[in-house]
Amino acid sequence: MTNKLKLSIAFIVCIAIGIALGFAYVQIKPIVSQWVLASTKNYITKDTELNSMFDAQRTIDLQWSMLIPEVEKAILEKYQQPKPSTPTEFTNNLLRSIEAASDASYSEAMTSINTVDAFDGMAISIPGFIVPIDYQDDQSPSNIFIVPYFGACIHFPPPPPNQIIFAQLESAFTNFEITQAYRINGVLRRGLFEDPLGTSAYILDVVSIEAYFDNPDDFRRH
Repeated sequence: MTNKLKLSIAFIVCIAIGIALGFAYVQIKPIVSQWVLASTKNYITKDTELNSMFDAQRTIDLQWSMLIPEVEKAILEKYQQPKPSTPTEFTNNLLRSIEAASDASYSEAMTSINTVDAFDGMAISIPGFIVPIDYQDDQSPSNIFIVPYFGACIHFPPPPPNQIIFAQLESAFTNFEITQAYRINGVLRRGLFEDPLGTSAYILDVVSIEAYFDNPDDFRRH
């Protein structure tokens, strides 16, 4: 084996190792950040009865897609639009948007207040972004929406009501940042709450909140 060939192989191996390390870093960074940085909770309820109700159950790690009834989930998935990278993909997305605008079942799914009964009254943990509706006297969030992606209800149209959770918080939510994702723990129940920012089909009695360092949105592909 010539020196030139050896150098070429070594170069290729170094590139492969670099790619593998980069991929591993992207995969484990949220896990490491969660373990290192989320050691303290930003919010803990003082409601002892709620705490007892939460602790008496096995906590369900809930994903946003689990809150959508299966029939509506299939309709919404039909019109999922991944970010286009070619003119053909851009055209296909445009045609899909036109088709969605004329599909009554899609419009109904986007405004649906239908819920998944299986989680009613259950202790759950779900990651998401917090949209304050109003604030306490100490300027900590009071009434809030919990949503799957940043900008929902503020910079972008609100998600379907069964992708929005309403909650009421006590005072002293420390170090709140609107751009930070959080893991919210509590007892979930069905219940309608309407506000100019949006409508929610679920209500969460919040037990605790801590920072979350991954992408909460497991449903959208765009």
